[in-house]
Parts: sequence; C-alpha cells; structure tokens
Amino acid sequence: MRTLIIILCIFFVVTVKGQAHLGSTEYEIKAFHPENKWTTGYTNSGGKFISSDMIYGTFTYYFDTETKLSDYNIQIPFNLTTLNGQVEAYNKKYVITSETSWTAYLENGGMIYIKLIYNEELKIRYFSYRSTK
Repeated sequence: MRTLIIILCIFFVVTVKGQAHLGSTEYEIKAFHPENKWTTGYTNSGGKFISSDMIYGTFTYYFDTETKLSDYNIQIPFNLTTLNGQVEAYNKKYVITSETSWTAYLENGGMIYIKLIYNEELKIRYFSYRSTK
C-alpha cells in the first residue's frame, strides 16, 4: 500500500509538470525533459506538435501558429492503472466538472481544462489539456 501511495505521488508530480508546459515554447519543453527523445510533426492545418514517451504515457504538445507557444496537449496513458491513478489524483486536486472533466485553478489566475476522452469499444483513452488565454 505504501508503495502505491508513493507511486501515485510521483505520478501526480509528473502529471502536474506536464500540464505546466501549456504556454511554453518547444525549446522550453524539450529543455525540461532533456533525456527524452522527441518526435516533431505537423497537423493537417500546418500546426506544429512535438511528442515524447514519458514515465506515465505519451505526451503530445501542440503549438499556436502565431505565438509558437503550447496551447493544447494530450496524454495517452500507457495502461489503465496509470489512467485510474490520474483520475483519483484529479478528483482530489481539481474541481470536478463532470465524470470525465476537471478544472485546475492556477496560482497566476489562469485555468486548465482537463478532459478524459474514453471509449472502451474503440479502445480510445487519453487526457486533453487546454488553458485559458
């Protein structure tokens, strides 16, 4: 039990760091995780994104074409244990707005909207993060 609590605490810290990258440049995100291998790509509309596997899932950061700052990211958890631990942490830390969404109120007055996209039939599950402008 103690090990599970420690793992969840570490997981929560890593997750919060991932969310903090909203509003960051590509360079800042990569500098925060220098040990990671990054993949760069472009959306159909020409927007840039970077992606990397981290401890608890694959994180993809999308950048605004004008400001070049990350304005949206998704996390695909590696497994259901990770997903469930994250949901428990979010339920304790953030304002629950539905069974699958939360609002995080930041110290600087901003907000992060977190949504769990989950479809068992299609085997789709990921978290999306968007901040206020």
